[in-house]
Amino acid sequence: YSLSAPSQAADAAKPNDNHTETEKSQPTEQIDSAAKSETAEGDAEAAAAAEEVKSRPVRDKWALVIGISNFKEKSIPKLKYSTKDANDFYKYLINEANFRKDHVRILLDEDATQRRILEEIGDNFLARVTEPDDLVVIFISSHGSPSQLDALKKANYLIAYDSDPKALFSSGIEMQKVNAILKDRVRSERVLLVLDACHSGNVNVNKNAKGIYRVGNFDAQALAQGSGQMVICSSAPDEQSWESKRYENGVFTRKLLENLRKHGPATPLSEAVKGSVFDTNQEVKQDYPGMRQNPQVHSAWEGEDLILAVRPIDPKPIPATIFKELEPDSSPENLRKRRHDQFVYGYKPDTGDAPQNLVLTRQYFSDVEDPHSAYTAACEAQAAHFNEPDFYYR
Repeated sequence: YSLSAPSQAADAAKPNDNHTETEKSQPTEQIDSAAKSETAEGDAEAAAAAEEVKSRPVRDKWALVIGISNFKEKSIPKLKYSTKDANDFYKYLINEANFRKDHVRILLDEDATQRRILEEIGDNFLARVTEPDDLVVIFISSHGSPSQLDALKKANYLIAYDSDPKALFSSGIEMQKVNAILKDRVRSERVLLVLDACHSGNVNVNKNAKGIYRVGNFDAQALAQGSGQMVICSSAPDEQSWESKRYENGVFTRKLLENLRKHGPATPLSEAVKGSVFDTNQEVKQDYPGMRQNPQVHSAWEGEDLILAVRPIDPKPIPATIFKELEPDSSPENLRKRRHDQFVYGYKPDTGDAPQNLVLTRQYFSDVEDPHSAYTAACEAQAAHFNEPDFYYR
């Protein structure tokens, strides 16, 4: 054998490089194609699952409604219509928007302390009853303090009944904290937060403007970011909110309720907000020359447009074990009972307050079906029994 023979044999035995690369590339391309196909299928399934989550029907509905017109701290200006705004929104939810009555809690004036508000959200009520497919609505009408006033945290505060405007960190309702509570403790994936609160000067306060400081309103986008909520503010961050000269409501709350009713219970919330933005700004522009009020909305959720009056598919009574642990709220029934106790005992037995003078006016009977008749009957009864002191204690 010559030295060249093995070399030739080896060359003969060596496979063709081009043929080999082709054979190698075929299975690789097949694997890549299969992987891409699986990935596409996975993405499609994930998208379909996400879409299914977005369009799941509302299982049940819950609400907390808060309105504060009078404050413990006398330096805080009173508001004319905040409690009425809250009462009107409360009545809309239970009478027209398919919320069970025992699923809506209302806190007015002295019931709306900092402790009670946070307790109802994060301890005793919403945190215990809600599920992921539920709808949660929180409505608040009060004074507020914007982030510009907090030099350290840039936090937004709502003013509770017992808040001290000089110590908001310890006595106010920090909105960022409320957002954290809603995210961490309330399991619902659908949360609507409606704020009819903003700010005006504490010197020369316009009697029809809401707020303590003339700075601006909450930033809806900043409040909603990362919280999975829809936030509606009654005006833009550089504006204030106004109480009406034409009727006993804040302009924004009245216009929002009117637009929610405009096209019946199927009215989408976005459509109602759009209408209320126009109507609110028009009235403020006409009645308060030079002023503007443009309600703001920001949504951090996705899916179908929210219909506030949608009928829940599986509403359940609030469990008795939870209900009995809740403090009485400011519902008309509870307020009537308190007024009865005050009328009979001369004070509020549950608080131990000293006896107070009770003055009967038409406002005292404002939550009964016919206030004028009730007031007239009370006056006639007093006149008929003017010489019977124990009549006033029955």
